[in-house]
Amino acid sequence: MTRASILIPTHNKPTTLPLTVDSVLRQSVSDLEVLLIGDGVTDEVRAVIEGLVARDERVRFLDFAKGPHHGERYRHDAVLAAESEAIFYLCDDDLLLPDHVSDLLGLLEKHTFVQSLNGFCRPDGSLGFYAADLSDPATIALHLDPVLRHNSVSITGTAHRRSFYEAVGRHWDTTPDGEWPDHHQWRKLMAHPDFSGATSARMTALQFPTSQDGRDQWSAQERLNELSTWHQLVIGPDAQARIDSLVEASVMRELAQSRLELGRLSGDFSTWRAKVADRDARLREAHDELAQVRTDLWRTRRQLARLERRLALKNQKLAELRGRLRPRS
Repeated sequence: MTRASILIPTHNKPTTLPLTVDSVLRQSVSDLEVLLIGDGVTDEVRAVIEGLVARDERVRFLDFAKGPHHGERYRHDAVLAAESEAIFYLCDDDLLLPDHVSDLLGLLEKHTFVQSLNGFCRPDGSLGFYAADLSDPATIALHLDPVLRHNSVSITGTAHRRSFYEAVGRHWDTTPDGEWPDHHQWRKLMAHPDFSGATSARMTALQFPTSQDGRDQWSAQERLNELSTWHQLVIGPDAQARIDSLVEASVMRELAQSRLELGRLSGDFSTWRAKVADRDARLREAHDELAQVRTDLWRTRRQLARLERRLALKNQKLAELRGRLRPRS
């Protein structure tokens, strides 16, 4: 029985794709399948895929014409074609550590949507993190917020039950302009009443985002060189221990950076509080002055009212006096 189906969308990454697939085929769980989702693949990619399919019967190729955006619609077809209940996702230039499938299968026994400890590899060999805990309602609320547009759940390193996906009924489709494919799809699953999330304590999926650290300017050879270095680590006997060590070191570094940032923010906050206090003091002074003006105005109005009454009385007496002084006929 096939215990896990790993979906890998691909279009034009012929150099990195073999390393990506190799990291899947080396999983400690061997009864799995790899579904390569062709989104209008180039001739070079097609040749690579044919070789991968020929070498291992667990690799299957779903060949589609180029679709809109990144061909997200085809991922629904891949889910339907999968032979297992556990649906995993992986980009064609990322890597999995040997226990990735095993770890997430354990989480899927009690949850419907799970992920590896989510993060990414930097060119300097350190790791960064997308802070997320899928078991935390606050994390889910951030993703579902209609205004915030927060996302910390990637394609790579994420898995869900096929039955849950089918029950949600809101399937993979073309991502609207201005949105992220993963954010667009995962929100549909997170909003469902049967959603139950979990995040692994270990980083078992390695991501190399094209949009970060200047990789969008790299050549295909530079991308291959980076992935090859990490691939050698992944296939080594102590791969997970080395990644765990890098995670710990990177966490400590980010903690130190966060403390520095917190110190700067604390200083900014103190400055802001001082400005607010000064503003409040001036507002109180202005309020006191306004109160005094209102008091003075009230007194002036009372004095004016008294003067008006006295003037009216004098006018009345003057009229009476004039009436007495009129000559009698």
